[in-house]
Amino acid sequence: MSFVRGAMAVMGKDLRLELRGKDSLSLMFFLSLLFLVIFNFALDIDRDNVAALAPGVLWVIFAFSGILGMGRTSMAERAEDAFLSVVFSPASEESFYMGKVLSNLVFLLVAEALTMTCFAVLFDYEKLLLSLPGLLPPLVLGTLGFALVGTLFSFLTTTSRYGEVLLPFLFLPVVSPVVLGGVSSMTAVLEGRPLEEAWRWIEVMGVFDVLYFCIALLVFKHIIEE
Repeated sequence: MSFVRGAMAVMGKDLRLELRGKDSLSLMFFLSLLFLVIFNFALDIDRDNVAALAPGVLWVIFAFSGILGMGRTSMAERAEDAFLSVVFSPASEESFYMGKVLSNLVFLLVAEALTMTCFAVLFDYEKLLLSLPGLLPPLVLGTLGFALVGTLFSFLTTTSRYGEVLLPFLFLPVVSPVVLGGVSSMTAVLEGRPLEEAWRWIEVMGVFDVLYFCIALLVFKHIIEE
């Protein structure tokens, strides 16, 4: 089985399971709503400061809801030794990893779209949705970085009894360049700054994605074997 066909098969399986149960998306969405309520009371978001606070608040929510969603997808593969089907299937470990990355990417993007819509409605900030074409490149690149790193670390930590505790400690420091780039580029777009300022951070996020994609393909096979 080719790399692309194997990855698409794994992604299709994950999407079908999620459509039936809606476990990961529902948890990610409700966690995002909870964070929105907490940030509203903690920061007293209003018309005067919403533009300045929106990027930071949203990317913090994206990061923590992503940890929850990607952790659940890896735990599902660990249940009942489902990893054995990967070992004995025609698909390679690399294509399995890429399929999980793609499915996590879809889940994260859907959850982020719902979160941004709720943010715009709750805080009467329709500019967030109107600026979506300019926000799309950093949003996709940042989410891809989350999926690449989160998928790798979620499978790494599921072997430990403290996996759910370890995942945030491993994930958040590594993806800090993505969070920084996402916040900075979103701020530049929402405040109407020159396009070059946003693209400088988008390039950083692109380099990050390529780097961790190569690293993950090299080490994921050994994680599966362990």
